[in-house]
Amino acid sequence: MRARTVADSALAGMHRSRHHGTSVEFAEHKEYSPGDNVRHLDWRAFARFDRDYIKRFEDEANLRALMVVDSSGSMGYPAGKDVTRLTKLQYATTCAGAMAYVLARQGDAVGLATFRDKLDIKVPSKARRGHLQEILTNLDALVPEGPSSLATALDRLSEGLTRRSIVVVFSDLLDGGLAALPGMARLRARKHDVVLFHTLDPDELDFPFEDSTEFLSMEDDRRVQIDARAIKDAYDKELKRFLAQAEAGARSARVEYVLARTDQAPGQLVAHFLARRMNARAQAR
Repeated sequence: MRARTVADSALAGMHRSRHHGTSVEFAEHKEYSPGDNVRHLDWRAFARFDRDYIKRFEDEANLRALMVVDSSGSMGYPAGKDVTRLTKLQYATTCAGAMAYVLARQGDAVGLATFRDKLDIKVPSKARRGHLQEILTNLDALVPEGPSSLATALDRLSEGLTRRSIVVVFSDLLDGGLAALPGMARLRARKHDVVLFHTLDPDELDFPFEDSTEFLSMEDDRRVQIDARAIKDAYDKELKRFLAQAEAGARSARVEYVLARTDQAPGQLVAHFLARRMNARAQAR
């Protein structure tokens, strides 16, 4: 429900007519209406149902997108801290679901992959009725837990991506996430477009903690008591280095890098992404 609300917000003022091409990849049937191309009449369907049906096809010029979502333990921050705030995983699934919703409404093929230390869920990119609900159901069921390996997930995904796609990644890049940048570069070398939404909570970016604070690992059982003020300068320095490495690495891999703060309205992030994708597609035609 949250993804659909965000999608409707992002769609405000954005209009695009749905287009079905004439490629050889069959998508679905629809009942014949006057004016439809009779060359696409399915005579087998007529013999079976005694009605005229038209074959609809996926347009090879249409977008193919794969949403890739990190569901490791660190994405569960800030679980239980403030029910009015989205965890990083909730933010990522909301944005990914909204993007999938909009693209599916446009007739584009959308898929989903989720990962922790390995690839967990893979829903192939399709543009068929009912496919969107499968994606949204899988997103809603995600629970943040365990370690993360984006590099392993991308290696597995690249093996199955045979058609040019936009790969949209949501991850905090913690637990060795920067090691995935070479995998993103390989996807680009295979003509895929890659967008990395570096998903982080304001606490991680601003470090608002004071005095003695207990920090808990989100991916295992470790916990440590630290004087927050004493480490703030070192933390800020390390954070800047981490963000700079992520952005520079993405740029070197020809990956679009977006720092996604979870206090930014999801609709703004989705609208920005969709506007850029639509403009790029219009220029390519």
